[in-house]
Amino acid sequence: MDADEGLSEVVRMEYELGGVPDWARQIVHRCIDAAQPCGHYLFPRGFLETLSAIGSQSPPSIVHSCFTVEEERKRQATDYALCLDAWLAGAQPEVVAKELMALGRRKIDWNSVCNDLWKVLGGHSELKDLLIERILHRIRHSIKATVWDDDMASRFCRDEYLGDYTEKGGFGGYGNPAFPIRGFDEGASPRVKRIEGRIAEICAKGSTWNPDWKPWVEWWLCAPKSFRFLERRLWEVGKLRLAEKGEEIPGFLSCEDTYPNQDEASAWWRSFGSALKGWGRGRPEGGDIADEVNERLGEATPVKRWLVMLFLRKLEVLVANGEQLYQLVSADHGHRRGTRPLV
Repeated sequence: MDADEGLSEVVRMEYELGGVPDWARQIVHRCIDAAQPCGHYLFPRGFLETLSAIGSQSPPSIVHSCFTVEEERKRQATDYALCLDAWLAGAQPEVVAKELMALGRRKIDWNSVCNDLWKVLGGHSELKDLLIERILHRIRHSIKATVWDDDMASRFCRDEYLGDYTEKGGFGGYGNPAFPIRGFDEGASPRVKRIEGRIAEICAKGSTWNPDWKPWVEWWLCAPKSFRFLERRLWEVGKLRLAEKGEEIPGFLSCEDTYPNQDEASAWWRSFGSALKGWGRGRPEGGDIADEVNERLGEATPVKRWLVMLFLRKLEVLVANGEQLYQLVSADHGHRRGTRPLV
């Protein structure tokens, strides 16, 4: 602890409190402990909501952290799922593009997206079809299993079996222990077992694809660049090989509007951290971001100041440890910056 000035400061402040009230403990466990390690696609909404919880001295009814996804994001995922389903079915790109344009939910050039996707995936093979089927299953699982205020995993994909319902694990560790839906065990699905088993059999007979690499495992709909990651996975499936270090993956899904502008995120992050530090140490700053921080936190008290410094230290650790949050708020990380305004 002597080598960590920030942690020492937080511990000293806690000792000076003499005791932590129950409402503050709840905010620690539900909001601060559950701080999004990737920043969430709605960055920085979740971080600001934590400040509101501290200011009101009351944890929110729902913590918008990991595995929380609202309707718009789920519908974006269903559009891409439709594209992959059409490719698997052997449909022509212009056919599914016509349907997506008629649906009219996103104003992007679906003709271009579908044509480029079909070119990236290339010709069909049993292995490639199985890989796409497994990725598609993962996308639908994420749509069904993630939750929101008005959707306790009960509005989307209700008619699809995507794994055994389970009350173990799930969302309880991410600030929302009272959620009625805990999760769906994808690995328990007989369909998933058949797909993964057949992939392993094909690769064992000789393939450029490494059976130990599973592109569907580390993919979450709540991540800021989930659809950009999907582009990378699909490009690699089309090539039946992993991308080499430094190899540029083209942007063919027109998904830049689905993840935050990293330049804006980086600038916001610096001001946010400075504002938290100033408020927590009794020296509130001024400026647009600092003014919002000050307004959300309200009147300063020793408990609130301790919570703010604890929250700040948690975020600093997430960034320092190279979590995806660093990738979002680092000014020099990533070639494709995103165009979605900060929420």
